[in-house]
Amino acid sequence: MKKILKLSCVALLMFSCTPTESIIDLSGEWEVKIDSIQCKVMLPGSLAENKVGCQPKDSATNTLTETYSYQGAAWYEKDIEIPDSWQNHPIELFMERTKVSEVFINGTFLGSRNSVSTPHIYIIDSLLKTGKNNIRIKIDNTKSLLPLGGSHAYSEHTQSNWNGILGDFHLRKLPDICIQQIRIDSPSDGNCLITVSLFNYLEETSKGIKIAVMDSENSKVAEEVVNASIPQGKSEHTVKVRIPVPQLWDEYTPYLYNFRIEIPNYDSRYVQTGLRDFKTAGTQFINNERVIFLRGKNEGGVFPLTGYPSMDINDWKRYFETIRSYGINHVRFHSWTPPQAAFYAADETGIFLQPELPLWGTYQEKDTTLISYMKQEGKRIIQAYGNHPSFAMFSLGNELEGDTAIMASIVKELKQYDKRHLYILGTNNHYWNPQPHPVEDFFVAMRHGKATDNNSTDLRGSFSFADSNQGGIINCNAPNTKRNFATAIQNMDKPVIGHETGQYQVYPNFEEIDKYTGVLRPLNFMVFKKRLENTGMDAKAKDFLKASGALAALCYREEIEMSLRTPQFGGFQLLDLQDYPGQGTALVGILDAFLESKNVISTEKWNEFCNDIVPLARFSKYCWNTDETFVTEVQITNYGQSDIKDKIISCTLSTEDGGILYSEDIGNAAIPQGRLSTFKSLHIPLNHIKESQKLTFRIALKNTSYHNSWNIWVYPRYDKIREGVIDGVTVTRDSKVFAKLYQGEKPVLYIPKEKDIKGQSVGGLFISDFWNYKVFNNVTKSLGKESSPGTLGLLIENPEHGIFNSFPTDFHSNWQWWNIIKKSSPIILNEMPKDYYPIVQVIDNFERNHKLGLIYQLPGTKALVCSSDLFAIADEPEVKALFHSLLNYLKTEKKQK
Repeated sequence: MKKILKLSCVALLMFSCTPTESIIDLSGEWEVKIDSIQCKVMLPGSLAENKVGCQPKDSATNTLTETYSYQGAAWYEKDIEIPDSWQNHPIELFMERTKVSEVFINGTFLGSRNSVSTPHIYIIDSLLKTGKNNIRIKIDNTKSLLPLGGSHAYSEHTQSNWNGILGDFHLRKLPDICIQQIRIDSPSDGNCLITVSLFNYLEETSKGIKIAVMDSENSKVAEEVVNASIPQGKSEHTVKVRIPVPQLWDEYTPYLYNFRIEIPNYDSRYVQTGLRDFKTAGTQFINNERVIFLRGKNEGGVFPLTGYPSMDINDWKRYFETIRSYGINHVRFHSWTPPQAAFYAADETGIFLQPELPLWGTYQEKDTTLISYMKQEGKRIIQAYGNHPSFAMFSLGNELEGDTAIMASIVKELKQYDKRHLYILGTNNHYWNPQPHPVEDFFVAMRHGKATDNNSTDLRGSFSFADSNQGGIINCNAPNTKRNFATAIQNMDKPVIGHETGQYQVYPNFEEIDKYTGVLRPLNFMVFKKRLENTGMDAKAKDFLKASGALAALCYREEIEMSLRTPQFGGFQLLDLQDYPGQGTALVGILDAFLESKNVISTEKWNEFCNDIVPLARFSKYCWNTDETFVTEVQITNYGQSDIKDKIISCTLSTEDGGILYSEDIGNAAIPQGRLSTFKSLHIPLNHIKESQKLTFRIALKNTSYHNSWNIWVYPRYDKIREGVIDGVTVTRDSKVFAKLYQGEKPVLYIPKEKDIKGQSVGGLFISDFWNYKVFNNVTKSLGKESSPGTLGLLIENPEHGIFNSFPTDFHSNWQWWNIIKKSSPIILNEMPKDYYPIVQVIDNFERNHKLGLIYQLPGTKALVCSSDLFAIADEPEVKALFHSLLNYLKTEKKQK
């Protein structure tokens, strides 16, 4: 679709359309002084980009490392020629994004600004003269100057605490009658209200204000001239323009209008915007009367080349187009607000944004400085970016604590100031007991209320061990596709979004190191790589990446499907689709910090479950016996563009080689938009299956791209698990018996008791460890709680190995391993030869780097060790199958060499 974007994003909002001589571009070479250093730098840019600052001496694993780092005051200075034509005109100094600034004109203090979210604009009435003038700008990125807590606007964990001036940087001669601000509201009745704020440096006068509106094909939609009496000084006038609104803005048709507001012979401004009606209805979000489900990601400010967010619309378009390709339609900016370019790019690509005030901290009544700053910053953000249709939601910050009444008062004030957005008091506030507040339009939290033993209040599937017993639903509760978050949202009267969903670690991709060609260095990656080399396991790095990534993708699938299975749910905000190389190094993405694929899951496979329309199967377990009947409910969630009518739903159960065991079509299906629909329960007998197999159940909407699939595992009913001699194989749990037998000629299977290997093993963890082992291990210890085992799933280098003859497996963890892993105590094998690897290896985190064995054969023997307590889970079909498979292998296997 053709959309209007004739000017740069800054020009559309900020520039006058008077002749080019009204602008002096300030980009270029400036003098800078910090401490005793004085040198030349190029602006716009940061000190780090100009190689100014201190070089760190120590390798850090907590964050990426700035090549040049500086915190404090930097003085930027330049002489500027002011033309004669500017004489007696007010002049605007515009800095698109910077830190706390002070401006001096010809040695005289002009003023200061402290926004970290919006442009710094100074009006210079008389200090500039024609000819040469000196401009001196102090930029101070000292954190203590502002009450931002851990905000990502200033954090070295993300975009770095840069010092500099970014984006558009210019002087502008203001006309005698000047348009200062334009606000465009789009009420649900289709009429948009245009509010124009003016400066008048002349006598009181009457002028005609001309408003023209162009559509996406550059055709005129409306034009109107309104005569207004303009007093001297600032004045506000409201003019109404009725627009037919042939199309509204949404994620499918991001339709944009170009508004030109002109005071003939004086000033004119362009504003590009779209009209939409974004609201809530009960527990769901509505845009233009269509129910939307927010499939979101967190944006923590990860910019690995520059250390700061791009001011270029094309960079942000690439960003949003990439995440759209993964089914994402929503971005939450964690405790910061992006620059104007991001809003324009989101407008064009149809992404719903949730910017936030720059706060990760506490509201207290006595902290009047913080309260005042956040109120001002909130209004500045709304003024600067409020016309963008993508600006749909606004939050007071991340995981706020303190006085809820103060937060509510700020939201009320911002709502009164601008009703175009939905507001919340904060994202995951009071995270030990998150509760919605009546003034909030929606609710974002990791759970609704306090944690419970049965996870009934959880709004996501995984947690750190510090926040939840055993790390949440997916690691705690036996796997099935029936679970959802319905209990947690019962009695809610507003939309609910799961907060920071996921956070599954993936092993580092050391090939990523070469991508860091900018101001940030991956010393953390280099340290982790060296640690692995010291263990002798560096040859396994790519396998660790691939296997841990496959598990992370499996867990993200379950997280997302749990959200989609929840009727009337509002959405989720992943943490994250991409890595977060801060806070201990959290490699939690299926994409790296550069938003490039790690090749652990394809876009097409991800889109099966992260999409606007997703087929869902609801069954009670993943592992079945051949004398059972596979029972599943067929559902489809439709948050697409419209209702779906007269479609055929195809259901198949197939083998790994593609053989069809069962097929059924559900014809003439009507799938309403905005809801989860159930169609049929299928009962598929499994008694014609004679051997252990992995099967695939698939649901597809015929003649569309929408389909989804799940693996199940089917086993014959094998004999019970027991100790003793079984067909010549000794099965023992006694360490002394094993010590006598393992070097003999007869095969032996040792399944140790947990107490016998305590101290030489770690715990059993199915999910990939949450966020970062070091960070949350320290937190759990400080709270006196049990730490996570810290592992990243299984690596099975040879899935065709003989021990799997009756237990089909992938090269990575999958659901048939859940019980086995949960009851395991992976044994530390660091003393084994460096070239020795267990048959089933548990991948350790990059802090410890243990060589961990779940199932392994001792060199030169017929002895197998299985460090999962199979006796504790002996009734599970997959456990019996694994036991049978191990025995069969030992019956025929020679000594391992």
